[in-house]
Amino acid sequence: MKISKKILARSILGLLYILLAIVMFLTGRTHTILIDNKGDQNGLYKAVNGMEVSVDKGEPVEFYRGDRDKFTVKSQRHTINIEFFDGTEPVSFKVKVPVAQDYVLLSIPKYLAGIEPYMEEFDIYASNKAAAKEE
Repeated sequence: MKISKKILARSILGLLYILLAIVMFLTGRTHTILIDNKGDQNGLYKAVNGMEVSVDKGEPVEFYRGDRDKFTVKSQRHTINIEFFDGTEPVSFKVKVPVAQDYVLLSIPKYLAGIEPYMEEFDIYASNKAAAKEE
């Protein structure tokens, strides 16, 4: 059985289009990382008094006890940089956001205390429903 050059070229071109689409999806997909600085109610870990957090090479954002802010990022792998106001040595670590998750909640106090999981999926719809029930 002989495959013509035309069919082979079209098959290769089709495969390249599919691979390009996969790469574009993985690198162009946006996620929201919610950085949290809240301590545990039971005292297992405490919130940081003051720090600046930046994701990748983005602008740093100031955080105080109880603060939460969001960073919109592209792709899956990111570097979290923390500089403390009290002069403690800066901390930098890497996270990988799962492809299927739009929002993740990353707890800085949990990470610093070595508690897993310090990053978990955050469902904005469940949070809105819980807030509506409280009212």
